[in-house]
Amino acid sequence: MPTIKDIAREAGVSHGTVSNVLNKTGKVSIEKIRLVEEAAKRLGYVPNAQAQALRQGTPDAVAVILPSLSETIYLDLYSSLQISFQQAGYEVNIYTTDDIAGREEAILHQLPTSRLAAVVTASCLGEQESQLYHALPCPVVQIEREIENISSTKTFLSFPFYEIGKDFGCYILEHNWKKVAFFSAPLTLTHIRQFFQGLQDTLQDYPISVQPFSSDFNLAINKAFDIIRDTNEFDVIVTSSTLRAEAILDAMNFSFSERRPVVLSIGSRKHFPSPWLSTYELDYSHMGLRIFELILNYLQHKEPFPERLSLSARGFAKLPCQSYRKKSTLLTMLTLDTPSTNALDKLIPLFEASSGIQLKLISMPYEDLHEQIRLLNSRFHYDLIRMDVAKLDLLGSKTYLPLAEAGITPNTLSAKLIDHSYDNYSYTNGKAYTLPFDPSVQIFLYRSDLFSDALLSRAYYEKYREPLSVPTTIEQFLHVTEFFSVNCNPYSPTRCGTTITVGSASTAASDFLPYYLSRAHKICDADGEIKLNTPTMVQAMEDYLKLIPYASQQQWWPDSVRQFADGTAATTTIYSNYAAYVINSKHSNVVGKIGAAFVPGRHPLLGGGVIGICRYSKNLEACRQFFHWYYSPDTASRLVRLGGTSPLTDAYSDFKNFHIFPWLSTSKDSFSIGTRGSGSHTTSGFSVQHYEFSIGTAIRSLLTGTVTPAQAAAMAQELYESKSVTL
Repeated sequence: MPTIKDIAREAGVSHGTVSNVLNKTGKVSIEKIRLVEEAAKRLGYVPNAQAQALRQGTPDAVAVILPSLSETIYLDLYSSLQISFQQAGYEVNIYTTDDIAGREEAILHQLPTSRLAAVVTASCLGEQESQLYHALPCPVVQIEREIENISSTKTFLSFPFYEIGKDFGCYILEHNWKKVAFFSAPLTLTHIRQFFQGLQDTLQDYPISVQPFSSDFNLAINKAFDIIRDTNEFDVIVTSSTLRAEAILDAMNFSFSERRPVVLSIGSRKHFPSPWLSTYELDYSHMGLRIFELILNYLQHKEPFPERLSLSARGFAKLPCQSYRKKSTLLTMLTLDTPSTNALDKLIPLFEASSGIQLKLISMPYEDLHEQIRLLNSRFHYDLIRMDVAKLDLLGSKTYLPLAEAGITPNTLSAKLIDHSYDNYSYTNGKAYTLPFDPSVQIFLYRSDLFSDALLSRAYYEKYREPLSVPTTIEQFLHVTEFFSVNCNPYSPTRCGTTITVGSASTAASDFLPYYLSRAHKICDADGEIKLNTPTMVQAMEDYLKLIPYASQQQWWPDSVRQFADGTAATTTIYSNYAAYVINSKHSNVVGKIGAAFVPGRHPLLGGGVIGICRYSKNLEACRQFFHWYYSPDTASRLVRLGGTSPLTDAYSDFKNFHIFPWLSTSKDSFSIGTRGSGSHTTSGFSVQHYEFSIGTAIRSLLTGTVTPAQAAAMAQELYESKSVTL
């Protein structure tokens, strides 16, 4: 193994320079960084992360002690912890016990205590062995199973297992089952004891027998065969984990009995439940995020741990049940061809199976869709219509039935809409006509691997005398785009710094307006008047014009996404409903290297579509059923998993979705600061479409070089004042 001395000799630099480069400390020139990195690569040097951490003297490891990763709930928990802590710079070490006390004791004796920042455990130890945890020099987070006095700094997180047991009991009573088997880990464990007690307390006044069985993980399949072969044939088997449930199902395949008991189980959250197993869903991925937040807040801000924290359960997963209506209702829906529409198309069978209503999607390009909307009448119409939010003030009242007349309000929906979405995506002329269908907001995507590269960071600092970081201002963004463009920096790993999307007047206006709003903050003056020919507008256009040598000009948002996905651009600003193309693209070179942030200047535009009931529709009841299905938490989460977007907060808190689509958190936060149009601040008669057409037309002329920024601002004002412009 080569040493620092070997690398210093090979690179022709001092030992201290090599140490600073490898440990990313001190100020080292870009030339010396390159020499050291090339020498280390030639010699095959691999940094010892543990030795680095010990030298730096900072605990950097989180130990996670779980019964088994064969159990999906624990795999969800570990994945959530591993990803979250890794992004924060911590190493996560996983240990499994199979619920064997001796194995857990051995693990605790072997932990690298000098490096431990925290321990997360689902312990199978008893009170007598608790001193092993008490001796640890770090916080201890217990889940499910509680041991008293194991650490001075500790917390206990769990789900309400007693209440969960009662839910299982109610489910059994609803189905009139009489013979119940309870298959679990040992009842000595806190959560299992509570689960079983809740079940017993609910069933005790009824002629129902409950027979408990238990085993550790390794013997689950053996015990499952014993249960199935038991002479007392059960109506239902309740299990405490999907591993035990699957063991029961496997044992059933070898049973010659004509009766097959129903299997109920606690399990992880699934977007697409199995029809063979009724699962009571617990979101252990979300538990992992909560643990991460608690530990990080303690380590970085010394915030105390709560003594205990109870997380909410999702309950039994709902499967679609086929409706047997003699005559199915047909609903037609006019929509734009977007990732959300494609995701909805995949889920239509679930809606049809649960409602008996047939749903037909008619997807069209942007301009064709809105031309179709203008042609609607009592003889030619659709039941449900999705239009762009920018068209709502112009076409909404002419197209839709008011939501109140259809009996639909946010209070009638089963889940909460994202912040501000109801106001921005519903009202026109003071009346609510629509709900958000696939709301989106502008977000800033960047190559996280480039922004963390030591060589690039040093080169950037030498050029601009500021650290390379994700830009928050327009000025910083202009520096970044210049630096990552080969026109300015021949060593840039990307051809251009960013993209701009200017294929039509509306897209050009959307792309430009964050620059203007970062200076003006709102689109009208104090009197509610629109004034475009102003020094502020000219300055914003000058900023935008500076991007041109360093930006790839694209026609439509998916085109800009593709430029970012194939590695051409270091950054891109797009609407969030198109972000999934970054991952879905067959030629994406940036998967696993994507960061997301607020758009520079922090004035993103809202986008996406709204949906409402056509004023000519005769299928109001079927439309209401669609709304209740579409705005349910399960549908929302499935839409996002399939690459679409959703207006519900639940869809943005699902860790599995968050892991796949790392921009979801940024998207959710951006909605709260996003705008589109003017709200109620302008004089009457304001049209978002006309306003954006005027600005976008001027921007497109600016980009061709036919006008100066001052002339473009004057053009925008003239177009806006001319009401005769055909849109």
